[in-house]
Amino acid sequence: MKNKLFGSTIVLATLSSSLIFTSFGLDNIKPISAEDKKVIPISYQFKHWSQTFIDQLSKNHNVQGMFDEKDLNVPAKTEDFLNIVKQVLDAEYKGKPDSMSREAVVGELMKIWSQKTGHELDKIPTIKMVLYTDMEKINSNYYHAVTAAYMKNIAKGRGGGIFDPKTTVTYGELAALIYNTSESIRTETKTDIQPIVKGRLETKGNYAIKDGKIVFNFELMSHYTEPKKLMFGSGQQYEIVVTDENDEEVYRFSDGKFFTLALVSKTINPGESIKWQEAWDMTDKDGKKLTSGKFKAEIIVMAFPETNGDTIEESSLTTVIEFELSDVEKKPEIIKPELAEEIIKATADKLIHAISVKDSETISDLAHPVKGVRFTPYTYVSLDTDLVFKKDDLKNFFESQKVYTWGSFDGTGDDISLTPGTYYEKFVYPADYKNAEQIGYNKVLSSGNMLENQFDVYENPIVVEYYFSGFNPEYEGLDWRSVRLVFEKYEDAWFLVGIINNQWTV
Repeated sequence: MKNKLFGSTIVLATLSSSLIFTSFGLDNIKPISAEDKKVIPISYQFKHWSQTFIDQLSKNHNVQGMFDEKDLNVPAKTEDFLNIVKQVLDAEYKGKPDSMSREAVVGELMKIWSQKTGHELDKIPTIKMVLYTDMEKINSNYYHAVTAAYMKNIAKGRGGGIFDPKTTVTYGELAALIYNTSESIRTETKTDIQPIVKGRLETKGNYAIKDGKIVFNFELMSHYTEPKKLMFGSGQQYEIVVTDENDEEVYRFSDGKFFTLALVSKTINPGESIKWQEAWDMTDKDGKKLTSGKFKAEIIVMAFPETNGDTIEESSLTTVIEFELSDVEKKPEIIKPELAEEIIKATADKLIHAISVKDSETISDLAHPVKGVRFTPYTYVSLDTDLVFKKDDLKNFFESQKVYTWGSFDGTGDDISLTPGTYYEKFVYPADYKNAEQIGYNKVLSSGNMLENQFDVYENPIVVEYYFSGFNPEYEGLDWRSVRLVFEKYEDAWFLVGIINNQWTV
């Protein structure tokens, strides 16, 4: 690859993208009605674009109260910035941004990122390109930090090719920036390990629902400054006990199992951990499959010190994971890629050709007879805000000169106002997807930093993705993009129910 280097700077051309949410619907172009909606987790039904980031932060940090009762579109106060940084990024944080302008806040967050990752901020290679049309307005003290934040997926502007450096950060933007910074730090360090504290063990865990099972991932971590030798009295190294809302035991890992009676010795080095994974099929002690309710899983690591007289605090060997089930058994498994291709290829080929030549009659014929087609500008599907065109609407899609509000740029609420034809050029068929580099059937080929939820929102769908890994070699893959056609079965045939644009988002 031939890149022109200026110091530590890579010269690239302009790239810009944005997350989009909208709360508008006009005439027949409106969000799907309550009767058409599928029941989905409450986390997918939010009023403000930033609520997704607030919800994600609240999973591991006590930050919800910082945003309750606040207008997420108003300028954030410095004291709230300091509080959330201490909660999420650094409990010992003593700094303060020069102001609450976008450039100053991003600059301060990059300082924190640098300290937490061990990378010197001024030595981070950055791309020298017209990231934003208003880059000349960025104070030289923050210029490098703003560009580095773009590279590290922390901040990519307000959308529409602007950064707006002098405007005060809103509470919604603050939530997004803090979440992105936290994720970037986690990705860069490749570990969730906390700083070593002398003389302590720590048990941590999380869970995931996969293939009709609860998968527990947990670890015993050493905060000692010297290697720690531990003993296990048998082949059973841990116990898992799940209780329901009434504190009734519904599952115990060791029930019905036999373990070898042999001493096992393990050594944990400073900052390292012993990791385990265990899956539970959600069947209770009576053989009943649990599909809903709130539960607690207590995980106990059954270790003791190798040296006589040494002790381990009991609480350091235990962690509790709380989780909730919501009719998980009723959700069908995703159709396997091979079967999905067999089912939908002919229909998808016909449709992508029709889209490529703007054949609105064929597109209308293949549209869902009841639900119509939902248009999602950027990856995350919203039942509340995405626009939906019914079959008849699609017949005049390309001829219509009416301007619709399709969404709003991330962080500003600025409208994306386009005619259907212009929306098609920018978000439906901006590349020759009929001859895409790769085609995936129920197989995600592209992934940005926005949440994926198409398989949760749509009912047992087949998602066909047409993907290009990039167009200009100098961009090193930053200009990848794809379109996803979503099909649902109605009566005995499959119909188009959604079109999702995907590309590198903010």
